Amino acid sequence: MKKLMFIVVTVGLFSACGSNSDQTVPVGVHTVVVTEVLQTTQYTYLHVKEGNLEPWLAVAKMQANVGDTYYYGNSLSMPDFQSKELNRTFKEVLFLDNLSTSPNIPVANNAATENGAQLANGAPNMNAEMGTNLAPPSVERSIVAKEVLQTPQYTYILGTEGKTEFWVAAKKLEAKVGDTYYFTGGLPMTKFESKELKRTFDEVLFLDNILTTPSANAAVSDPNSQTQSTGSAIPVEKKDVTIKHDKGELTIASLFQNKKLHVGKTVKIKGQVAKFTPGIMKKNWIHLQDGTDFSGKFDLTITTDQEVKVGDNITLEGVISLDKDFGYGYFYDVIMEDAKLIK
Repeated sequence: MKKLMFIVVTVGLFSACGSNSDQTVPVGVHTVVVTEVLQTTQYTYLHVKEGNLEPWLAVAKMQANVGDTYYYGNSLSMPDFQSKELNRTFKEVLFLDNLSTSPNIPVANNAATENGAQLANGAPNMNAEMGTNLAPPSVERSIVAKEVLQTPQYTYILGTEGKTEFWVAAKKLEAKVGDTYYFTGGLPMTKFESKELKRTFDEVLFLDNILTTPSANAAVSDPNSQTQSTGSAIPVEKKDVTIKHDKGELTIASLFQNKKLHVGKTVKIKGQVAKFTPGIMKKNWIHLQDGTDFSGKFDLTITTDQEVKVGDNITLEGVISLDKDFGYGYFYDVIMEDAKLIK
């Protein structure tokens, strides 16, 4: 009997060990539990607990609840951060490109961002509102340096991406005009004041990681090329949708098939909302599907100032544009702009 109990306990211990190993969190990845959630128009602030620490995190707007567990890697620490919408100044906020429900996330670590780009005391003044030029965090982008400004802790680069120019900032690195740099994500800040440079930028994209060569497993975005089968800059999963169209309504397949016939014209489209993202570049973004497909293109991107919900069946009317380049990796071969809900 004692021998049997020993075997059972031993098996239990090995099982427990195996279970823990399956949930091992990689080095450099933080595990946090949400204790408070504050929402603004574009961002979600999370008060979290990690061991004895209770930092504030901020990410692009998401649904989050007290008690949820999340994981993150690199962060951008902003001391004395003032949120105008919340009318509150935080002692410190960690801004994140990505907050995951899984611990299996990449953590950057290179010469330009040793241990992540943690802002130290004496960092630039961060009392600015976050900008709206958010790029897809999973898309690696490239810029060519047109101008470089150095401070004791940070490097500011005026980069060109296609026909677009914008400023980025990262932890201090050797950078030269004409060199190409690669990054993903980033946190845009508008009306950003650098006390060291005695200059206020209209917008700066702060990076927690910047590379001199492309990542081995990442595809670099090219705003002048088409790579997504949806016809949009962001990959979207094809939904099982069936829509009955009324007279005068285009299907998404017919729009893509005859796109040149509709450019500059106002058309009516009915479909189901596959994705909705508010407040990007001062627009709300809808991905609409109706179950039709032309050469693998089944999802229409739509900009609007109105709000909808994922799963809603809606009808919109707007103007069709072709080969639209918003910069920041947002390129669309077909897009409906300034759409209005009509049903």
